[in-house]
Amino acid sequence: MRFASSLSRLRPLLDLVFPPRCIHCGRLGDYLCETCREEAQSVGSDICIRCGNPLTTRGICHRCRQDPPDPIRAIRGVFFYNGPIAQSIRGLKYHGLRGLAPILADYLIAYIQAHPIPIDALVPVPLHPERLAQRGFNQSELLAARIALTLNIPLRVNLLRRIRPTLPQAQLNRKQRLQNVAGAFAPHDGVSLHGETILIIDDVATTGATLRACARPLRAMGAGDIWALTVARANMNVALDAPTSPSSPAEAFLLWDANRKQLIPDPTESLI
Repeated sequence: MRFASSLSRLRPLLDLVFPPRCIHCGRLGDYLCETCREEAQSVGSDICIRCGNPLTTRGICHRCRQDPPDPIRAIRGVFFYNGPIAQSIRGLKYHGLRGLAPILADYLIAYIQAHPIPIDALVPVPLHPERLAQRGFNQSELLAARIALTLNIPLRVNLLRRIRPTLPQAQLNRKQRLQNVAGAFAPHDGVSLHGETILIIDDVATTGATLRACARPLRAMGAGDIWALTVARANMNVALDAPTSPSSPAEAFLLWDANRKQLIPDPTESLI
């Protein structure tokens, strides 16, 4: 693990000697070539407007009617977790290919620019110190740092800390994921919020359990609206057909657009 951490730090120098190859097709010249970037599959707008999972039509999924991702207002993923996007995320996280971070972060930047809301601070999902020492970097922080620099949004890495190690979420079902990250995050000592709108940044979301576990201490600190955005959305392997019955007023949702204060009575309308 120490070798992997050292290698990730030497990667910029190695790139000068050995030019990068596309993580997906192996073509020389970039970590993700233009051809493979075009293969990335957008999640699109037919999603649950709360948890962000794909639906047959835009609305609120059955699961979120019973268990919405509170205190998160909404979770969004830009791409499906497959093909070149999945390989890029794995290459960044497990092989130290930091050159992939700006490529993936630029997708998040484009999404925020296309669906703007007032954001007071970006909060990357923190790693446990043991995992951070093994990997040598926090991939979510790399993503958030580029967004912050490009869009001039404050990056707050001093709000949340991971207080206990957790199992990799990919190995667990939904119930186990929720249990795995329950209470895994806590505020840093002496920090507080005063109604700020927070955008949590991570690489992949599946059930949203990790994002919700991060949001709870942020809300306890005094955060206002909390949103979450990830590069990819993994398939939950469950049927999430949108309900055919009209949504009640309580289920109407503030969609992700420039006027987030406008109440949309029909939650199947598209994002602007």
